[in-house]
Amino acid sequence: MTFLPGRPLPADPQTSSERTLYHAQRTSGEMGTMTREGGTWQWRLLRGSGPEAYGSGGWNDLRTWLSK
Repeated sequence: MTFLPGRPLPADPQTSSERTLYHAQRTSGEMGTMTREGGTWQWRLLRGSGPEAYGSGGWNDLRTWLSK
């Protein structure tokens, strides 16, 4: 069994809660975690480094990151 931190990322930002840890898989297969506070999302790869390993922004920015 694979450990996945937090809850699965909801499909709609309106159903997400602030300061709650979520996880989602990127199109590339890498798993990431994300949280929202004050309308700003922050995300990070579970494993990995480099410019694509983390970021912050709005819901559309998060969805774009997940699509990579």
